[in-house]
Amino acid sequence: MTNNRSKAFLCEKCPSLLKSRSQIVEGYGDPSAQLLFVGMAPGRNGADITGVPFTRDPSGLLFQECLIKAGFSLESDPTNENPQLKNVYVTNLVKCNPKEIDGRNRIPYQAEIANCATFFEQELIDINPRIVVLFGKVVTEHVLKKKIYKYLNYHNKPCLTGNRILLPFIHPSYVIRGAYNRQKYINEMVGLRRFLD
Repeated sequence: MTNNRSKAFLCEKCPSLLKSRSQIVEGYGDPSAQLLFVGMAPGRNGADITGVPFTRDPSGLLFQECLIKAGFSLESDPTNENPQLKNVYVTNLVKCNPKEIDGRNRIPYQAEIANCATFFEQELIDINPRIVVLFGKVVTEHVLKKKIYKYLNYHNKPCLTGNRILLPFIHPSYVIRGAYNRQKYINEMVGLRRFLD
């Protein structure tokens, strides 16, 4: 990737994230991917530990299972913390784990999202995907630049922006909490292949 992206490793723009993060977590996957997945931020029990988005914690394990079943991963074990992907790249809007005082994950502040926007925008330029899957309300609102009140109305409904498809999608954590049917979610993730095929 470019030198601009490697500067994320030196970033100290957000005092609260300097205190809460274990490390800065950048994206990974196929650098020529047509499909880009964007999460909100590294999870405290997952990517903040492994350094790889959507690994180790329950959301990460579900996501890796989906990638395997869709044929986007070269792995067979969703617990692999250094997965090799094909035609897929995975990143987060914010590269550091935001924590509450009690240690739980929190939603990034708008200032933190703004501070990280340069790194995310550079990823879009570097990868230049055809389809961008936006995990959850925070990511979708940032990318679509609009307030969303009923996220389920946007789930899995593509919108075309220029030559790129933007696809709001329920975050795996929503499924883990039991708020959405797990098998239906996996089937929908596998169904993303239709955009590439």
